[in-house]
Amino acid sequence: MHNRRTYVSVTVLDGFIYALGGSVSSFGHSSAERYDPEANQWTLIASMQEQRCDASCTSLHGKIYICGGCDGFDCLQSAECYDPGTNLWTMIAPMINRRSGGGVVAFKDQIYAVGGFNGEEHQRWAESYDPSTNSWQDVCPLLHTRREFGLEVIEDRILAVGGFADYDNNDAEAYCSVTGLWTLCCGMKISRSALSCCVVQGIPNMADYTFSRDSLPLFNFEDGVALDENQMTFSVLSHPNSPYFDRVS
Repeated sequence: MHNRRTYVSVTVLDGFIYALGGSVSSFGHSSAERYDPEANQWTLIASMQEQRCDASCTSLHGKIYICGGCDGFDCLQSAECYDPGTNLWTMIAPMINRRSGGGVVAFKDQIYAVGGFNGEEHQRWAESYDPSTNSWQDVCPLLHTRREFGLEVIEDRILAVGGFADYDNNDAEAYCSVTGLWTLCCGMKISRSALSCCVVQGIPNMADYTFSRDSLPLFNFEDGVALDENQMTFSVLSHPNSPYFDRVS
């Protein structure tokens, strides 16, 4: 990359990987760049309007949204949107809550901002942004406070995994837009914070993870155990020597 970055925000749009903000020597910065896998090259894009580290970002309808974070002094409530067609960042309506170390994901044509730290306490609060009205609204809060956690969309649900709230945790919960509620899911075997998670498509023994916690054993990342979508049971992922391993490691 052109710049060193810790606590950087990363997302994918139209085949490019975007690295936004981050910190150097405890100070957030506003620079941004994107990586072209075909050219194997990083290119600087327009800088954000605010310095941000430990923010979270996602893409929706051809644009990138980054929310919250920290400028090196304060947790941020602001959010902004990047249009690659114009190479411009635009401030959008501020979130209802300040949050750094939160999760942001695109779901059902809206941007969801979940959990994080507001400068005083870890929080459960969640909210959604509607680009058509440039407004945020509260949604059902998480069951557990968490920051520095994994957040992804899988099988029409938002899945929050692990994170930190005075201690690392291993639990997971899923949000259903139909009920508007979070439900506990089977937890990881090992507690983790500052983790990353992703959805892997096209691997036969990777499947839905959003089931009742009481009906399933623990999810074991160390042994590579995941649900079988046909039998709804756990099966061992491909061996490290198999061609699938590189896709799930």
